[in-house]
Amino acid sequence: MSAVHAEIRKLLTLPSLLVTAALTAAAALLPEPAPYRQVGFLIFGVLSATHEFQGQFRTSLLAVPDRPRLVAAKVAALVAVAGPLTLLTPATSAYLLATTLTAAGAGLLLRRTLPSVAVTLTAYLIVGPLLRARFPASAPWLPDTALLQPSRGAAATVVCTMAVLAAAVAVLARRDAA
Repeated sequence: MSAVHAEIRKLLTLPSLLVTAALTAAAALLPEPAPYRQVGFLIFGVLSATHEFQGQFRTSLLAVPDRPRLVAAKVAALVAVAGPLTLLTPATSAYLLATTLTAAGAGLLLRRTLPSVAVTLTAYLIVGPLLRARFPASAPWLPDTALLQPSRGAAATVVCTMAVLAAAVAVLARRDAA
């Protein structure tokens, strides 16, 4: 079995991810403000990355010792699993997928669920809107701007996602397995 298939299987058998996916799907169908729809995707991304750091990460490294390849498999699996969920909101699906991947990168960097959720929710729901309100010229440089104005924030979203995932690969390549 390939590393991607193994990661997909793990994601599809985690009760916390299944519950999060169901709640996120339900929330995506509600007429709520767009910024709050991304919360489920942020949590989904974090949970997908942090669940293994409760003791299973060493097993994953035994199966796939090449850490960059393991992260690539995790990203591909997350795209395969979260991608269909983002299609519930077609106007923002690319943004929500990038947000999910960014949150997963944060989870890989921090290794703990609660701090990762706190950091991503704070960045997307508090820091971004505050910076945009205080410094309107910063909007194109904030990844969450793409949710409200895709043409202004798309590049920042892509750059942020790639930067967080690259940092996760770099840190995991040097970090111990514990």
